Amino acid sequence: MKNLFLLCVLFFGLMITSCKEKAKVDVTVDETPATDDATNTSGTYVIDPASSQVNWKGFKPTGTHNGIVPISSGTITVADGNITGGTIEIDMNGITVLDQQGDSKMKLEAHLKGKDPGKEEDFFNVDKYPKATYVVNSASVLNNDPDGTHMINGTLTIKDISKPVNFKARVNMGDGKLSATTPEFPVDRTEYDIKFKSQKFFNNLRDDFINDEFKLQITVNANK
Repeated sequence: MKNLFLLCVLFFGLMITSCKEKAKVDVTVDETPATDDATNTSGTYVIDPASSQVNWKGFKPTGTHNGIVPISSGTITVADGNITGGTIEIDMNGITVLDQQGDSKMKLEAHLKGKDPGKEEDFFNVDKYPKATYVVNSASVLNNDPDGTHMINGTLTIKDISKPVNFKARVNMGDGKLSATTPEFPVDRTEYDIKFKSQKFFNNLRDDFINDEFKLQITVNANK
């Protein structure tokens, strides 16, 4: 009887050990790092013109004007979570005024585009210079900056004149998409040979001058 009891104890002991070993096998986790293409942000992103644009704002003593200019095409390149390059093409023929209506709107848009005879060079002369471009030369990641996640360093070309223009941008990347939104940043129009009613070049304008600095704000959405 004693031997039978010992055999039973041994049997149940083996069963419990076997179950423990089996459970151990069942919960073993493969610790090989998983790869997910959705989290790999490196690559080239093509800008979506339908959801990308440049907002502009001009100033003078008697008021302001504002509007948009469409982005026609472009690409943004990313490596290891940082923007490394890119080009944004801006359609100057699409200059639109938003703060005016009717004849006033049409008149101001025509003047900005250089469509009025004898006033082609007052502003942008879009027939001669149909596109402006912004080329990203480099970018750096910003930490805990309320105005942006990246500092973008690049070159803005207007009327075939290229000047360095840098600005902050809030950039989001993931799932094959990239979005970037900038705060407003200033550009000096006189650096691009736009001298119309500038106090730098004309005297006795009194309050009939236009500020040399105008402001831009860029919104870009792109797909990998």
